[in-house]
Amino acid sequence: MRIKGTVVITLKSGEKALILLTESKAEQFKLYQHLATDAYQFKNELSEEEPEIKYISSGFKTDENEIIWDDNYIAVPNWYDKN
Repeated sequence: MRIKGTVVITLKSGEKALILLTESKAEQFKLYQHLATDAYQFKNELSEEEPEIKYISSGFKTDENEIIWDDNYIAVPNWYDKN
């Protein structure tokens, strides 16, 4: 899986989500599965370096330059809960 870009969105709740963009819908699905089941170190580092990011997900850009992402967001642990 290769990350082609990122975008930060603000959810209706006001919380921020980081969307990791891949090359295709198939790659997006693979990345989402990885983020949901593994990626412990990535989520921990993200919580320490970007504490305002509360959720992550994966997405991709269509040929029309539209960003599509999975809106079943994965929670990022709070940095202060880990200590």
